[in-house]
Amino acid sequence: MKDKLISYLTFGNHFYSVEQTQQNGEPLYYGITLKKKKNQVEVEHSFQFNNLTESTKYIPKNKPVFLIINNENIITKKIENSELDTLKLTHLAFPNIKIEDFYYEILKQENVHYIAICRKTYLDELLNDYRSHHISIIDFSLGNLMIASLVHLISEDKIHTSNAIISKENNQIVNILADHSSNKTTYNFNNTSLNTTELLNFSSALSLITKTKAIESLFGDIQNDLQRDFKEKTFFIQFIKIGLSALFAALLINFFVFNNYYEKVNTLKETTQVLNTSKNKVIRLNENVQKIQKVVEDVLKSNASKSSFYANELISSLPESIILSKLNYQPLLKKIKANKSIINDTNIIIISGASSERVVVSEWISQLEIKHWIHKIEIINFEDTTTSSSLFSFKIYIENETKN
Repeated sequence: MKDKLISYLTFGNHFYSVEQTQQNGEPLYYGITLKKKKNQVEVEHSFQFNNLTESTKYIPKNKPVFLIINNENIITKKIENSELDTLKLTHLAFPNIKIEDFYYEILKQENVHYIAICRKTYLDELLNDYRSHHISIIDFSLGNLMIASLVHLISEDKIHTSNAIISKENNQIVNILADHSSNKTTYNFNNTSLNTTELLNFSSALSLITKTKAIESLFGDIQNDLQRDFKEKTFFIQFIKIGLSALFAALLINFFVFNNYYEKVNTLKETTQVLNTSKNKVIRLNENVQKIQKVVEDVLKSNASKSSFYANELISSLPESIILSKLNYQPLLKKIKANKSIINDTNIIIISGASSERVVVSEWISQLEIKHWIHKIEIINFEDTTTSSSLFSFKIYIENETKN
């Protein structure tokens, strides 16, 4: 499971192969795309283009590509020998070449072997050209030798590729002849239908999936370098994607958390503001109450003894035949209302009552008028209820207290 995940993250599920051949001396490119689905592989599409700049229409960046070089720069020779040593077979096929200047591949069979070679300078330059067009080559093959992987699947004895006719006997290749005709033959096997220009690419792309090849490639370190560079580039890209995704997820989570706390903070701020406003109102009300209380206490302190004095003076001089119904010291001028000042009729005493002897009231008023603290007396009401009794009400104006 782990290996499958690593393979998917590295290579994905799309594999590409490009065959570079030529027609009338001009480069010609055939390509194929294989899609891996669970344990099956299907041909998603095949394509053809005449210039590497057109490759981006068919091959996305950073996707694994197998390259087949199948043009005039590839020399393929047939060796009939029972020898199986790679180096000896190469020298038998090409006795006069400097082997370190070439990349070469060998298809080993029982007695018939095929060796394909290509100069390193040409192939290195070619790979750089593909790299400059953002095509990620991770493996390559020379000539028509990759057909060896499909020989046992195809029932026909002669197999046509883009530039050759492959003859086979007993599932072994016995001859490879050049063929530049444009005729296309279709081959059917394992519920797959492929034409002449798709065979080599199918076999090559399939080798990327199965990681197996029917031929022996002697390309030195370049093959490992290509795969290492691709894996490092893919790892970097995946790391960036995963890193950015993780960063975005973290920022998104942080945003929601921050937004949630921000709303709560705003709610608390609003609540605090309301509470502070209420607190300030309470403080102001409390200050007003304290001021009013202080005023009342001051008034009560200043008037308590005087009101007692006035009441005592009046009661002590009250005749027995008079019954008082009211003795109001500093009566209110207006009804008490919220948020309004209390207004008293200062230095005033209002007295009301009844007398069984009419003349006694007059005499009592005369006695009071001579008291030093009384400025004057004003009769408010005086009426007889019977021939001998009467109701009365009068107002006493007290001398200004500041004079006393």
